[in-house]
Amino acid sequence: MNEQSTIYKHSMKLERRTASLYVQNTGCQQCPPCYGWGPGVRNHFLLHHILSGRGVYLCRDKRYELSAGDTFLVYPDTTIHYCADSQEPWEYVWVGFSGLDAAACVSRTDFTPDEPVFRGRDSEEIRRLLEGVYQSYGAAMWEELEMTSRLYSLLSFLTRTAKAKPDSREDASDCAQMAAEYIINHYEEPITVEGLAAYAAVSHSSLYRRFVKRFQISPKRFLLEYRIERACALLSATNCSIQEVATSVGFEDPFYFSRAFKDVKGLSPRQFAQQVRTGREEEETV
Repeated sequence: MNEQSTIYKHSMKLERRTASLYVQNTGCQQCPPCYGWGPGVRNHFLLHHILSGRGVYLCRDKRYELSAGDTFLVYPDTTIHYCADSQEPWEYVWVGFSGLDAAACVSRTDFTPDEPVFRGRDSEEIRRLLEGVYQSYGAAMWEELEMTSRLYSLLSFLTRTAKAKPDSREDASDCAQMAAEYIINHYEEPITVEGLAAYAAVSHSSLYRRFVKRFQISPKRFLLEYRIERACALLSATNCSIQEVATSVGFEDPFYFSRAFKDVKGLSPRQFAQQVRTGREEEETV
């Protein structure tokens, strides 16, 4: 194969499921005639931009005939098939990405599961940003950080240039999930339900209703119980004092922490720590 038709493909092959956003793979490929993939599903988002040539993208019973300058998005767990033209096979650059924030980021762009294609829109800038991700590929820490930074820049551009979608963040699962993830990532900081509602861009009552529907628990109770679970982990794994544990999980008042702990666990933090120590001593004597 000559230089023009060489396949360039890189994959991180990492399962960082708890990361907010990360590059899973990236590459640039000049496809042979009729070269394709699928039918099949991916377990991550995959954004392609066509540099030259033509091809077909099949998704959700729709057929898209695409050419240079077009961009198409593959959604996770969605059956798709794409294939290069027999006469003018396409060349494309792509990035695959995943993470806890990936779906929320994509939801703020103009891509949707029913319309996963941009036809020539913002072609030069999307190409520049995608090639930036690809050219930053590497396994070194600074290269991974550079790739992630460029991925954020790409999604930032797609979000900034999106048309207004006033209902995009009104989805019940979306705003509830956003609030829950914020709690998990910031539980040690001061958090209010009003602040969570503002973060999710919904009203206090809407967040409460949708959170309860999604998790069968109120946002306030979710926060409390998550903090107590983190406290249990600290009491089990460290020699921190009760006050140190309380501060570490977001309680300013250690007395309130003790009352909340007993409300959730049925015993005080000190009693819980003693049970943990007793359990370890019994295991050591067996």
